[in-house]
Amino acid sequence: MTADAQGNDLTAVKYVTSSKIIIAPYNPTAKLTASMIAKTVADPITTLKDIFSKGHAVGLITSDGAPQDARDSDDATEFHQPGYMLNADPNLTLAFTVAEDNETVRGMTIGTPDADGVYHVSDTIQDSKWIAYQETHYKTGTIRRRLGVLQTTGSEPAQDTRGEVSGIALTTTWQKDSIVDNGNSRYLQSYYTPTTTDTETGK
Repeated sequence: MTADAQGNDLTAVKYVTSSKIIIAPYNPTAKLTASMIAKTVADPITTLKDIFSKGHAVGLITSDGAPQDARDSDDATEFHQPGYMLNADPNLTLAFTVAEDNETVRGMTIGTPDADGVYHVSDTIQDSKWIAYQETHYKTGTIRRRLGVLQTTGSEPAQDTRGEVSGIALTTTWQKDSIVDNGNSRYLQSYYTPTTTDTETGK
């Protein structure tokens, strides 16, 4: 469908149906490139399998803690000559509330256990970086993809209420890292829309 006479297009509405976030341990020798999530790649997990062979999804996300983007930065620099401004470097964050208590979530919050399975907790936020792949699925069938490096910068556990899901609200920051687009981007983003052929062949 194309836009109507008023310029409106229902098929372009950002109607989210689902999303997922896959995390892998940071590897300084990895190279995250645009070709890995290009719009011509039907299944990026195949192009990313080597990177995420040791990682897995953070799992289920609570319905009221769906992924949320945010941007923050210092004030822009203004110059004496009118009409000129220089924006400050931004902080691009991704917040979401995890519902599962798995090894990946623990690694992002309390760390890794010793040989006896005991966590020696000094903080509920770890300094470690993670390679992340994010998908957002829209009702139209289009999938938004992101690939980059995340670091946990906030962790707020929910109250352990009997009979309810006790999630952890995580705030993560996309890091400008040398392994992401040779250090030129905070993350890579693409949009993939399956064709009729993709649907029929499963590609």
